[in-house]
Amino acid sequence: MTTSAQNARGYVERLGWSLVSIPAGSKAPTSFGWQQPEKAIRTGDDAERYWTINPTHNMGLLHAASGTVALDIDSVENTRIIFETLGVDYDAIMNSAPRIVGRPNRGKALFRAPSGMTLSTHKISWPTQADPRRTEVVFELRAGAVQDVLPPSIHPDTGNPYTWAGASVWDGLPELPASLLTIWTQWDRFRPQLMDACPWKPVREFQPPRKVRPQSEKGSVIEAFNAAHDMDELLQRFGYKPTARQRYLSPNSTSGIAGVVLFDDGKAYSHHASDPFDGAHTFDAFELWCQYEHMGDVAKAVKDAAQLLQIDNHPDHTYDADAIDHGAKVAALWRKPSASPQTEVPGVPDHLLSIPGILQDAVNFYTTTAPKPQPQFAVQAALPFGSVVLGRRWVTDQRNFSGLYFVNVGVSAAGKEHAKTVLEKLLEAAGLESLIGPSGYTSASGVFSALVQQPCHMTIIDELGRVLQTANASGNHHKVDAQTILMEVFGRQDSTLRPQGYSKMGMTKKQADEFDKVVRAPSLTLMSMTTPSTLYGQLSSAYVKDGFLGRFIIVESPIGRQEGRPIKVLPPSPRLVSWAQECATAVGDNGGLPGDGNHEFPPAPVVMPFAPECEPILRDFDREMLKAMDDVERFGMEAMFGRTKEIAQRLALIVAVSANERSVSAASLSWAIDYARHYAKATVAALRRSMADGPFEAACKQVLAEIQSGGLRGRTMAELSDLVATFRNLEPRKRGEVLDTLASDHGVMSRNMNEGQKGRPRIAWYLPPDD
Repeated sequence: MTTSAQNARGYVERLGWSLVSIPAGSKAPTSFGWQQPEKAIRTGDDAERYWTINPTHNMGLLHAASGTVALDIDSVENTRIIFETLGVDYDAIMNSAPRIVGRPNRGKALFRAPSGMTLSTHKISWPTQADPRRTEVVFELRAGAVQDVLPPSIHPDTGNPYTWAGASVWDGLPELPASLLTIWTQWDRFRPQLMDACPWKPVREFQPPRKVRPQSEKGSVIEAFNAAHDMDELLQRFGYKPTARQRYLSPNSTSGIAGVVLFDDGKAYSHHASDPFDGAHTFDAFELWCQYEHMGDVAKAVKDAAQLLQIDNHPDHTYDADAIDHGAKVAALWRKPSASPQTEVPGVPDHLLSIPGILQDAVNFYTTTAPKPQPQFAVQAALPFGSVVLGRRWVTDQRNFSGLYFVNVGVSAAGKEHAKTVLEKLLEAAGLESLIGPSGYTSASGVFSALVQQPCHMTIIDELGRVLQTANASGNHHKVDAQTILMEVFGRQDSTLRPQGYSKMGMTKKQADEFDKVVRAPSLTLMSMTTPSTLYGQLSSAYVKDGFLGRFIIVESPIGRQEGRPIKVLPPSPRLVSWAQECATAVGDNGGLPGDGNHEFPPAPVVMPFAPECEPILRDFDREMLKAMDDVERFGMEAMFGRTKEIAQRLALIVAVSANERSVSAASLSWAIDYARHYAKATVAALRRSMADGPFEAACKQVLAEIQSGGLRGRTMAELSDLVATFRNLEPRKRGEVLDTLASDHGVMSRNMNEGQKGRPRIAWYLPPDD
């Protein structure tokens, strides 16, 4: 292809690229809104026609709309230095891809953008050797709403045409190498290392700040261990491969980048998010040994270290609290819940007490800082965090957005309130306070107004049971309307929420316009806490039949009241904060420029397709839920399973992004289905035990539950009155009717438990065992 028109047609038709026009003698487009994909030239006929009419105009490749990214080299020599430091083969990367060449010692290598991920542009600059006060660009990672000039455009500085080098562009672009993708997605972690690679940098190499460890008067086993061990030897023993300039390739790396740095003081720092070390600090020999030899068990590592050094009985080297606390704080940031009594919850599968991917850091943050451990609520804090930071900006190819409704149910003083603290601290640490909405809604117009102001936000309701109680109060139709619109918002995330109709007579135009506003792609994450008695005491079959409860993930903890423990003040992990910031600003490469985030112009979401192997899993789960609906229809609870598949798909989106997947994998979907299924079934079981349409039915169900818990010993009338408030509040005749009903419907019997003994008879009601 020789002419601009012929090349333009080939770029569009054969490669599927979107082109932008550039005036002759320039490298930058000048037309307004050129970054928008809909304004790009996207058909072969249009491309050939335009450059036939304007043969001297240059042309650019619009990356976001074309599914492409570029490695833009401004200094080959300095880029080689950086790549050598990282253990990356510069020549292999550049030779694997087509390159645009405009001037000597420069070039752009083109690659396919990774599917399902949104990358932004990053640039690394070094100080010049001649004048350290000045800087020059070394290389740039280009992606998103940016363009690069294509051959045969004329370079405005040299007057010569841009040319192709390397692999043939007409054979298609290669995938982005794993090493570049890692640098791209973890830019904030790797940028200090890229700067440190500059040979003439006047300051010493970057060393992240280290927490000050309290010094014990008796010394420390950890300090003795560090003094006795060589960090280089330990790193290599545990699989870290040395490369150049005190750099090591992590055994956890999938990119081939040597991202671990050993400093002169014997401490190391890992730029890899996949390594189990705090990204804000260096780590020492003991922390390395604790991780790889003891799976993070600090107490055991301290004991073994003392025995190894033969100081276990030395009075100056007791198992001091300072040493153990030092290691525990480091380990707490990366350790997943282990199979211990503190993290096991009866009846809950172990894998549902942790989350795949980066959101496990949120679970760990909850667990580490909680005054009262609640493993289920730790997960129930991490998932809403993922829900709100992904809101409006991420969607599956089945049009599942991330907005979900959560309820934590626990007795008073069990520690359920910590979820609110964690969510607020995580959002504040990420600079995303704008996603924190009101603490509740008093009417339908209140919900709508909040979404107009914050089309993506989270509301945290302290006591859902009391909200339902006020809604049940006679004449409080505003609260009922608020619940109705909450149901509507749940299903409107891929469409438009419109206000109710009101009379506009007597209004000014400005006032009337307020009633005509709409919210496109509304995203609401709802988090609430409540006690079992308050929640179930307000529920009737109406909340089940209309689908209100079926939209919630309700988690009831069996862990009762607990004594508080000292609070640990720790920051969220830097990689979690960075992940949240990237998720909350991500923009898909299809559908135009990002919206401004207001209620009428949502951003173009990143599309996460379900992997092909997910199709049969979803189909089977759909059938399972339909059968579950049939099974509970006789109890009037079929609506509780009507939204479970949709909830699972939304959870799968959150988990897939947490796991840094390019598409929703079968593993992420399976975890989401397990979570949605488990708590949907648990909620139905709880409702069958507790839900009632009146005080008499409520008393019957609650009294039966207490009689069953009493076993063969049974419950006396006095005990039942003490234990069941609804029973206690009935008049004596109604109490007798409750027991008669239980006798006829459930086989409850009474007898004198003191028969044959002296003293007053003890009449108790019990449920005979099945034959």
